[in-house]
Amino acid sequence: MLKFFTTFYNGFLDRVKSLLGSFDPPNSFSWQTLIMLSLFSVFMAWLATGLMRDLLAHFGCIFLILGVYWGTTANKALRIGDVPLSPWITGAITSIYIFRAFVGELSPKALIAWPLISAVIAALPPCLDENFKPKIPPKEKRQNLALLLTSQLILSCWFQFYFVVQNWLIEYPTLLTDNFRQSAFVVQMPTLEVVNIPQVKILPRGISILDLTASKLKDELNDKPWSDVERVLLPKKREELLRKITNQVKEEMKQEIASAQIQIKEDEFWQVEYKNISMRGSGYNLELQALWQGPRSQSEPYSITKSCQITPVNEQIGEESFQISEVKCNPATGWGVGESFAATQ
Repeated sequence: MLKFFTTFYNGFLDRVKSLLGSFDPPNSFSWQTLIMLSLFSVFMAWLATGLMRDLLAHFGCIFLILGVYWGTTANKALRIGDVPLSPWITGAITSIYIFRAFVGELSPKALIAWPLISAVIAALPPCLDENFKPKIPPKEKRQNLALLLTSQLILSCWFQFYFVVQNWLIEYPTLLTDNFRQSAFVVQMPTLEVVNIPQVKILPRGISILDLTASKLKDELNDKPWSDVERVLLPKKREELLRKITNQVKEEMKQEIASAQIQIKEDEFWQVEYKNISMRGSGYNLELQALWQGPRSQSEPYSITKSCQITPVNEQIGEESFQISEVKCNPATGWGVGESFAATQ
């Protein structure tokens, strides 16, 4: 056992010495010197305070960027074919430094800017002479530079497009219910099936809006004297009631979003309509319809319908019998619940 630990300890020391030896500057003018200056600046920044700390930290990052670019450029093994990886490695560090130091956070913009920063770094050597003065690149390199810049611009646009789509899915979760089969850019990834764990079906937010609307309708009309309910269901009173319920639903949905601290913006694109009330037996039938007017794959708005029945029931209290109202609502049907369909105009 002692021999094992001795061998392990010696091997660990050899690896540490080998690692430190790779950073041992062969002379004062080398990339290893810049890395050492970077580490020294960071250490001194850790000891300093105020403006001096920030200044030393900036110098440490600049020395690191220059040292990494020099070292990776000198390493001929860091290539894919004839393309050196040095500009992209340096560009990644530069992008992180810029957005950390000047923007204050490492946001998705750092990834979006990374290809463009890398392209600029890769294009600098042909555009600078030995004295670091600007020059016109040779003719044989101009085509490659144009291809480099345009390809990195396209890559940056694709990164931007990815984050735009992800933000849409956060702000408009109903988009997850839509069909992307016709899209040339967006692919909906299938959900992984886990044994004994049922898959969660993603439903449009309009269903929650209709459920809350139906709940408010029950609070207003359920267990009320039938004669009062019939008066409320007259056209003028009905419009006032439905307007009141709509405002209550909007306010509660806003409070739900605020309490959950999420950025959902799609509620304003849900339009709730109340179809004309119709007689059904001895009672009434009221259809609630939510129309999705937001981003969608079809030109027509999608609709979800919820049907509520308002009927009289006999209530017996002692020897006295009278009628009260009972409100029952069916589950929502339509887009995203069963088979998707567009609203008929």
